[in-house]
Amino acid sequence: MRPMPSPSCGDSRFGQRLAMQYGVDAVPSLVATSRWGSELVIAHMHYEQPHLFVLPPLPAEDAFVLSVEIASGGSRRIRSGGTELRLGLQQEGAFHIADLSQCASAYVCSPFHSMLFHLPRTTIDAFAEEMDVPRVGALRCDAGTVDPVVASLGRAMLPALMQPETASTLFVDHLTLALKAHVLHAYGGVAGAASAEPRGLAPWQERRAKAFLMAHLAGDVSLAEVARECALSRSHFSKAFKQTTGQTPHAWLVSQRVAAARRLLAQPELPIAEIAAACGFSDQSHLTRVFSAHVGTSPARWRRLNAD
Repeated sequence: MRPMPSPSCGDSRFGQRLAMQYGVDAVPSLVATSRWGSELVIAHMHYEQPHLFVLPPLPAEDAFVLSVEIASGGSRRIRSGGTELRLGLQQEGAFHIADLSQCASAYVCSPFHSMLFHLPRTTIDAFAEEMDVPRVGALRCDAGTVDPVVASLGRAMLPALMQPETASTLFVDHLTLALKAHVLHAYGGVAGAASAEPRGLAPWQERRAKAFLMAHLAGDVSLAEVARECALSRSHFSKAFKQTTGQTPHAWLVSQRVAAARRLLAQPELPIAEIAAACGFSDQSHLTRVFSAHVGTSPARWRRLNAD
């Protein structure tokens, strides 16, 4: 699959800082960028050491770190701006926001399994401009907050972190867009950022979007690229596309890739590995997983069952 500048997987600077803090070799992380160059870093922390320790603060910057527990467990104390917050044993979905401009530090009391999101002020401002809403003064979260939306989005991002070779830019773009809209609406006081009534695409926009996606069937494509073809922002395009087709752009493209694979499987001389590459899958096993989920059987078995 052709690599795109967004997202990029590997050891981001934020991931490297987390690894140094916790004394681990590496923290899987992913950097999602927009056409304005603003970044959102997603990181996966599964810390299993039993000993307790104090985390030094991350370098002060105008940014926030959002953390959500994707499994129950993990108690800690957090210091920020001269105050201390005690977080007892956390349930799945427990959510916290740390303001890095306040030199936040933590005392880790037990193992935990979390997704973390590094959200700079520049990213928040760029997204507010894209959404045509007022800029956010601060992100605030009450102690003990449980956010199943962020937890679900975090779990959905895990495969992109653990198997970056199969990560779809379009899919990651969709998830990060949903995350930013939800966070600004729920914790930044931005009315309507997550609930504006969507409008569908104009007929010409639907035709152009689908044609552009089909032209990139064998490669990778970002949400910003498709939205640009329709003269829309990413957020407006994503909502309008789903309103028109009933599917997200990523889901629609995956269904077209599966349909293309079925057509090519009807040609018995074509190796399945070549079909996978021609239809935008990273390898044969990637095609098999997606094809089986959509069709209910593997490509090889489907070919045998449909042979003349």
